[in-house]
Amino acid sequence: MLATGMAFMFEWNPLVHHSDSWNIGSDLWNTFRAAHYVGWGYLGGIYDPANGIITFPGMAALLAPVAMLSGTLHLSESFMPYTVPYPTAALLLVPIELVMAASVVFATDALAESLQVGTRRRAALCVLVAVIAWLTASVWGHPEESLAMTFALYAMIAMLEGKWVRCGWLFSLGIVLQPLVALTLPLFIAATPRGMRIMLAVRSSALSFVLIAVAAAGNFGDTFRALVEQPTPPALNHPTPWVSLTPKITSGGRHLTNYASIVHSHGHISVTHSSAMTQSLAFVAGGPGRVIDVMLSVLVGVLVWRKPQSAVRVLWLALCVLASRCFFEPVMTPYYLAPPLFLALVLAARAGGARFWAAAVLSLEVTILAYHHLNPWIWWSAIVLGLAGIVALGYPVDRVPTDPLDDGQHSVVPEGPPRLGRPVVAERRLPVPTFNRHRHAQPASA
Repeated sequence: MLATGMAFMFEWNPLVHHSDSWNIGSDLWNTFRAAHYVGWGYLGGIYDPANGIITFPGMAALLAPVAMLSGTLHLSESFMPYTVPYPTAALLLVPIELVMAASVVFATDALAESLQVGTRRRAALCVLVAVIAWLTASVWGHPEESLAMTFALYAMIAMLEGKWVRCGWLFSLGIVLQPLVALTLPLFIAATPRGMRIMLAVRSSALSFVLIAVAAAGNFGDTFRALVEQPTPPALNHPTPWVSLTPKITSGGRHLTNYASIVHSHGHISVTHSSAMTQSLAFVAGGPGRVIDVMLSVLVGVLVWRKPQSAVRVLWLALCVLASRCFFEPVMTPYYLAPPLFLALVLAARAGGARFWAAAVLSLEVTILAYHHLNPWIWWSAIVLGLAGIVALGYPVDRVPTDPLDDGQHSVVPEGPPRLGRPVVAERRLPVPTFNRHRHAQPASA
């Protein structure tokens, strides 16, 4: 990922666009500018409207040391809408973001191993995940989508092992990077043994609460606007049919702008005036529409609390909650598909070879389709149907057929009775651990 990502940065614009510049995701510079504010000690500056940040401050805080090092070395960088053809800060920043995004490959492989997926199928899984993660970082400049899922997936592994303290802190790291991870929290809290739920919730929300509180104390207005209203421009992304029901923050429109400049010519100073019609972007509020996702996650949490589910079933319900963002989002961006696809491919790999390869093909098709601009109804319907099919392919079954591509070292096992157990051992073909809200971890029966 690192080698191809750097080659993409250096060669894409000269070879494809015949432009004498490097190709760097513009959103990455907005995050990097916000990281400078953190390094200067002003967390409220993250949510300055010029930065366009409408997510939690974890990524800006994580990149703050990099921003300070870049400033110390006097490296050049772009600041939207002003771009530098060869920003030397990219030589420091882009490799770091690519490594961050690549971490999700290890996390998905670790979860697949915990679910007893065969070695060869895990290798194919890693390739697919690497392709999807590469796009989020290299094309869009959003490594936090992958990095947040890295922590979330390791948190799921910790929960399978009954390590609830580690699980809470890993979820906290994932949520502060990308609040989408928080949608899975209600169902995992419901699956936590009695007496440990409150502390899991506290640990999971601690980092986000502290950083957002500090940012709001320094700049409450912009913080509220960014995190509650969440303004997003439909013209720059993919509006879905939900956009017609979404509150509009600004309507856009044409404006007459007057310019004045001082010109030095032949020893004389003169002032020139000019006028131009400019078109401002319309913004809609993404926050209110995402209430549907929150309500769905709470309902799923109540379901798990009222009716304990098997471990794999809980993971599949978490996948449904993550995918709901793409179903109800008023304005979609292609990299929004990455988090649910990571988990969906793991669960499809556990479900068997036929399901996994079908999910792999669908994932690539949906990812490619997301980059095409079509009629909103056509684009949204295709994305929703494709993602729903991938989610369905990951649905856990009682017994999984043998995959001819597996090497026999690891076997996919049935679900087993509703109890929380230790990690299963593949050679003994024990049941996969399951959750019970009334008991702590206990060994699964052979």
